[in-house]
Amino acid sequence: MVDGALHAVMLGTSETYLGALAVELGHRDVALSLLGTVPLLVGALAQLASPHLVRAFGDEKRFVVTCVVLQALAHLGFLAIALSGSSSLPALLATKTVYWASGMIIGPAWNTWMARLVPPKLRATYFARRNMTTHAAMLLAFFASGFVIEHARSLRGNALLGFGVLYGVAMSARLGSAFALSRKASFVSPGPPPPRPRLGHVIRAGRWRVALYAAAMLFGAQLAIPFFTPYMLRELGLDLTEYAMLSSCSILAKAIAFRLWKRAKLEPVAMLALSGALIAFTPFVWYLTPDLRVIVLAQLVGGVAWAGYDLASLELLMGDAPAEGQVEFFALAASLAAITQVAGALLGGWALRTGTFDYATVFLASAIGRGSALLFVLPLLPVRKTMRRVRMAIRIVGVRPSTGAIATPALPEDDER
Repeated sequence: MVDGALHAVMLGTSETYLGALAVELGHRDVALSLLGTVPLLVGALAQLASPHLVRAFGDEKRFVVTCVVLQALAHLGFLAIALSGSSSLPALLATKTVYWASGMIIGPAWNTWMARLVPPKLRATYFARRNMTTHAAMLLAFFASGFVIEHARSLRGNALLGFGVLYGVAMSARLGSAFALSRKASFVSPGPPPPRPRLGHVIRAGRWRVALYAAAMLFGAQLAIPFFTPYMLRELGLDLTEYAMLSSCSILAKAIAFRLWKRAKLEPVAMLALSGALIAFTPFVWYLTPDLRVIVLAQLVGGVAWAGYDLASLELLMGDAPAEGQVEFFALAASLAAITQVAGALLGGWALRTGTFDYATVFLASAIGRGSALLFVLPLLPVRKTMRRVRMAIRIVGVRPSTGAIATPALPEDDER
C-alpha cells in the first residue's frame, strides 16, 4: 500500500506532466509522437528480457527494486532539462526512454511476485482497496503539481522552475517506493531455480483472448491519448491549473469507482466488457463537442471505465497465466500491448502531421478502435448463464392475469433439474 501511494505521487508529479513539459519546451506534433512512441517501444522490447534478468538477479524482488531505483534516478535528467530550459529533443527522448523502460520492464516480474503474495480469493478486494488509495494519492499530487507550476509561472515568470521542483519530489517518492518494496517477502523457493519454460510452451499453455483484447483496445486508445494534452492546452486554450482540474476529474472518478466496481459483484469478464464499452464512449464525446462542461462529464465516465478495466484485466490475466512460465506470459502480454500502443500513437501522429485527420477525427478513430476491440471479449461472456436468468425473469414477470396472460409456472431449465 505504501509502495502504491508513493508510486502514485511520482505519477502525479512527474509522468502526468511530461506531455505538458514537452509543450512548454516548444515541441510540436512530430516530436510529441516520438516522445509518446519511442520510449514505449523500447520498454516493450525490454520486457521480453525480463525473464532472463529475473533469473540473473535471483528473484523477482531484487530485480523489481533495482529497476525502481533506476526509474527514480531518471528524474535527474528531467530535473536538468527543466532547470536549463533545454529544448533538445534527443535529451528529453533519452531521459524519457530510460524512465519508461525501467518502469515497464518490471511489469512481468511485479505481476508474478504479486500473484504469489496475494491469494486468488483476496485479489479483487485487495487491489480495489490498493487502487483506490493510489489514485487518491495521485489526485492530490496531480492537483498540487498544477498549482506549483502555475505559481512558478506567475511569481517567477518561469513555469520550468515549477517542473524542476516536481521532479525532485517525484524522485524522492519513487526512492521511498523502492524502500517499501524492499520490505516485502520475496517468496523464493529453496534450492536451485527451476529451468525457465520455452516460449512455445507458454504460448500454448496460456489463455490469450484477454491479452489480445488489451492490445487491441490500447491500440485504439493511443490513437488519441498522446494528443489530448496539446488539444487541451493549445486548441481549447486551457492553462495548467485548468488542465489539472480537468484531468483530476478522471483521477477522482477512478479512485472512487474501484470500490463501486467491487460492490457491483460483476464477474471479471462482464466487468471488462462493460468498462471497455465506456472507454470507447469517452473519445467519442471529445469528437462531438469542444464544450468543456461535456468534456468534464466524459472525463468522469472515463475514470469510472478505466477503473473497471484495471481491476478486471489484472485479475483475468493473473488467472490466464500458466503455472509454469508466469513471468514469460506477462512479458509477452505486456510487450504485445506496448507494441500496439506504439503503433497507435505513430498512426495518430502521422494522421495529424499530414493533415489527414484533425484532432476531432483522431478522437473518432480512437473511439472506433476501442469499441472494435470488444470483439475479443464478447465470446468470453457467460451468455448462456445470463440468458437463463433473463428467461427466468421474463417468465416470472410475464404472469399477468389482468392482461389475459397464461400463468405458467416458472420451472427450472432442463440442465438444472
